[in-house]
Amino acid sequence: MARLALDPSQRGALERLRADTRNAHVYRNATIILRTADGLPKQVLAEELGCSAATIDRVRRRYRIGGPAALAPIKPPGRPSRATDDYRAELERAVRTPPQSLGYGFSTWSAARLAQHLKKSTGIALGVDQVRRILRRSRYSLPRPKHTMRGKRDEAEFERAKAELEALERAALRADAPEVLIYQDETEIHRHPTLCRIWAPVGRQPQVPAPGKNEKQVVYGGVDHATGKITYTGAATKSGAHFLAFLMTLVAAYAGRKIRLVCDNGRFHTTKAVAAWLEAHREQIEVYWLPPYCPSLNRIERLWGHLKRTILANVLFATLEDLVAAFRKGVGLINGHRQKMGFMFRHEARVPKAA
Repeated sequence: MARLALDPSQRGALERLRADTRNAHVYRNATIILRTADGLPKQVLAEELGCSAATIDRVRRRYRIGGPAALAPIKPPGRPSRATDDYRAELERAVRTPPQSLGYGFSTWSAARLAQHLKKSTGIALGVDQVRRILRRSRYSLPRPKHTMRGKRDEAEFERAKAELEALERAALRADAPEVLIYQDETEIHRHPTLCRIWAPVGRQPQVPAPGKNEKQVVYGGVDHATGKITYTGAATKSGAHFLAFLMTLVAAYAGRKIRLVCDNGRFHTTKAVAAWLEAHREQIEVYWLPPYCPSLNRIERLWGHLKRTILANVLFATLEDLVAAFRKGVGLINGHRQKMGFMFRHEARVPKAA
């Protein structure tokens, strides 16, 4: 084959192609053309690049016919996918349809169940991995659902409360804020361990011991929206008397400042004794009652979940006192960082011993 002659523009194009490409085959092929133009013999070039003489002949021939664009490797087209347009459309319809409405005994789709369903409905049998790939290419993922109160709550009341709370939050963040905005709620911590995903060898499911008899502590808490400071009391049960004890603790902690307390309409929040106490202390504390079925408006809910996942998960504590001590220590560790996580994880707190 006659020697390749490259003019300056052709050589420059090949050098740029070789400098910019991330494909090893394109780099090698561009080098073959450049070194051929420099007069390097085919056998020497083959030994230098670690390829056969036939490869060099093929690359030279392709370059003569198609130029630099022909130096990219040609990928065989492979056989056509059996996932037809009708198959893909049926797959999307199935994903959006509750399995039980199709007569199945399960309530969630897995890739294997989808593959079996599509085999019956379309007659096309694809592997589970291929079904997963099709779902990903169709912009489907596998997120964990979240609860919603739509259909139970009054949407107009929800939007009204959301707007009012946003205004209260803006006011609470001002330097001259007239009120302290506190989000309040209760949570239970149990000796029966909260479970959370952890890394483990493939094929081995981690095991966490469970107690023979569960014990729990109820934590009453309020978190300051502006500072992240959190105030706790603890008790064995949920009751109006225990909630009243928390209110007294909260008012004492913010002596001299007016408190706007955001909480739900739980029955032990609205006992006669609580109502009477709130009326007597209306100059110190005022309650903003959330509409029914609106837990997502109470920001402290996320704090409880965070603490349980990061401090208490996957551990069986020997005693209830050990559980409460771990909870208290975890709150102290979060407080020690003094960083604002979401809105709330800057706080100073003390969980009382079990009642």
